[in-house]
Amino acid sequence: MANDRPEEDADDAALAAWELGAGNTPDSAPHPKLAHLRALFAAHPDVAALTRACDAAMNDADAPVPVTVEVQPGLLRLLAHIETLDTAARASAPPERAASQIIGNYLEHLLHRLVTDPTGHPHFAEVWNALCAAEGAPELAVPTGTVEPTPPQAEEGPF
Repeated sequence: MANDRPEEDADDAALAAWELGAGNTPDSAPHPKLAHLRALFAAHPDVAALTRACDAAMNDADAPVPVTVEVQPGLLRLLAHIETLDTAARASAPPERAASQIIGNYLEHLLHRLVTDPTGHPHFAEVWNALCAAEGAPELAVPTGTVEPTPPQAEEGPF
């Protein structure tokens, strides 16, 4: 099926030409110790346990289980209020359902972060960095002690 917008075809052609020409930069060679360090990292008992836990979480077909969470009543009322504002086109979910969704989203995000980059967690960053130091590759160490960046504040706003 042909594209209905010829300018997009021209853009795609220009991008393809650039990628094959000036944009066709070769990937840099990996660090000579990187594959060895990755194998050592994967074999570390803590990383192996994390891998098993992540695999089990990703492949869990069991029904959700109820969990009791203590929340200040005022915060629960705030959540219910925001839920009514956010659901103009549908019926509001009870605060318990909204809290369940928030917790589920947090845990899914945690799972994703640990699967894609376990060194994002301080414990696994320390494991990786110790391996880098032991194998004489400190340049492959990951930064530690950093805090997740806070969203930038607007320069001017109503508040």
